[in-house]
Amino acid sequence: MNYLISVEYDGSNYHGWQIQRCLSGIEKTTVSGKLTEAICKITGIQPVLYASGRTDAGVHALNQVANFHIPYTYDLSRFKIAINGVLPPDISVKYIEFVHDSFHATNDVISKVYLYRINSGFKSSILRNYSWYIKDALNFELIREASRYFIGRHNFINFAKKEKNRSADFYCRTITDVNIIEKGFGFDIMIEGRGFLRHMIRRIVGAIISYGTGKTDGASLANLLNGLNGDTGAFSVVMAPAQGLFLYSVKYKHKIFVDN
Repeated sequence: MNYLISVEYDGSNYHGWQIQRCLSGIEKTTVSGKLTEAICKITGIQPVLYASGRTDAGVHALNQVANFHIPYTYDLSRFKIAINGVLPPDISVKYIEFVHDSFHATNDVISKVYLYRINSGFKSSILRNYSWYIKDALNFELIREASRYFIGRHNFINFAKKEKNRSADFYCRTITDVNIIEKGFGFDIMIEGRGFLRHMIRRIVGAIISYGTGKTDGASLANLLNGLNGDTGAFSVVMAPAQGLFLYSVKYKHKIFVDN
């Protein structure tokens, strides 16, 4: 059977989603590692999890989607309760369903939305693990203006972690929407696209904030999005910290996994 799960997690205590090992060979604590352990405890089988996308260390998810295959059919309600019963409190399965054997949570994604939370109000003890506190004065009109630069297809080589032996085309991605939503503490940045590169969202947010403080101008931003700059280091793209980033929603043909 092919099971699909929607997962919420606080990434503060994890080295991201994907199972990984450090140089000593010791496995780091990851979200998928904890989920795999939990499912194995219930079923006796160690499944392979395929996720809608990887999240980095410290990044959170409101609706991460993954699928796995096991040869048993369980009552879905009881299965979800059982998995949650052995998961740590900062990870929870929100939803579970049977899907076609061909479904693949990574390959079948239509679009994803990431949320980045900016606290421009005051230095908050509560929000410190779930937002980026900006003490500099921000021009909200410039913030909105900067966000519009990113909509469309661009070469994001200056906004991603460099990969060995990759052509320039590898870094081309399409952003379908960037939405700025004012909140009492500051604002949220919602970024939608089909696929994202590693560190891409955090560098986009960093560039938007830099533009909003007047440290980056439109010409520099346009050059960066045209793939210029390369290894010259003429423009430095600030990477926003991990704790303000959330995987917000994931869309497939049959359903959108999002909080109402």
